[in-house]
Amino acid sequence: MKYDLPIHPEEATKKLFTVLPKRTKDILEQRFGLGKNPNRMTLEAIGQKYGITRERVRQIEADGFNRIKKSPQLGELKEIFASLENYFEKEGRVIKEDKILKTLAPHPKHENHIYFLLSLHQSFERFHESDDLHERWTYGEEAHDAAKRTLQGAVDKLREIGKPVAEPQLFEIISSFAKNAGALSFANQAVLANWLMLSKMIAKNYFDQWGLIEFPEIKPRGVRDLSHMVLSRYGKPLHFSAVASGIGKLIGKPVHTQTVHNELIKDNRFVLVGRGLYALKNWGYTAGVVKDVISDVLEKSGPMAKEKVIAAVLKQRFVKPNTVFINLENKKYFKKLADGKYSLK
Repeated sequence: MKYDLPIHPEEATKKLFTVLPKRTKDILEQRFGLGKNPNRMTLEAIGQKYGITRERVRQIEADGFNRIKKSPQLGELKEIFASLENYFEKEGRVIKEDKILKTLAPHPKHENHIYFLLSLHQSFERFHESDDLHERWTYGEEAHDAAKRTLQGAVDKLREIGKPVAEPQLFEIISSFAKNAGALSFANQAVLANWLMLSKMIAKNYFDQWGLIEFPEIKPRGVRDLSHMVLSRYGKPLHFSAVASGIGKLIGKPVHTQTVHNELIKDNRFVLVGRGLYALKNWGYTAGVVKDVISDVLEKSGPMAKEKVIAAVLKQRFVKPNTVFINLENKKYFKKLADGKYSLK
């Protein structure tokens, strides 16, 4: 949603630049991408163009800012800066940079003008991208610190939970930490959603679940993680061809069925439970062939009647009862006791 400023940002910068000497104006235009070239140039690049040092370019830039701040033109534009402050107040005082630019600029070509106006106003501060957070602008240190503490608390809690959560639960978590950070008084759900956009650690998956990007269910790394997502979502064993089809629907392009089969075989998170059927190990399925499942059942429960062994194994494997019985008769691993029960050899 756009937020209309009382003065067009390009008109505002043009008015402010009328107080500058030509070279200072040209340098500021190049630094902020306000001329024909929309790319913001570095101090080094501008210095090379004019045959001066980067420090000299920085001094000229600082002088240009000082001239503008002391000019009557700036006072004539106080309405636009008041509007910017109001926008930040409404949005939670800490906002991701690309959201600000897209919301405030009437057109993408005007985004650099918004960036310049923010840079000019001393109440706003820009923070560079970090490992945890995207580029952002703040209106006051207190809100920035509260947002950081809130997001870090949410990250720690999600790591403790260890799996994706639904959106309502995520906002309960964020709201709780906002309260602990003393920010709940102005951090309503819309504000918390803005703060959430700052995080590089928390993301949403294909199923609108939220979690840490380190979770394979949130940011899958290859076919194996995508297979895990599909099976987790389906909730019961699937044939590898159905897993491949599910992945294709998620990512919007087909995947090779045999590739999926090969990856499922290699990953111990998956258990082959029938002919081409795979389940997740964390559902309680025992890895291995039917003989291994029988061994696991007898080891846990002790001697059992044939019918009970078969019933227990059929909960783990999609095979015919006779297949279980044939394996149970393997005297190398199992023995039939005098009372007719079977045990490990």
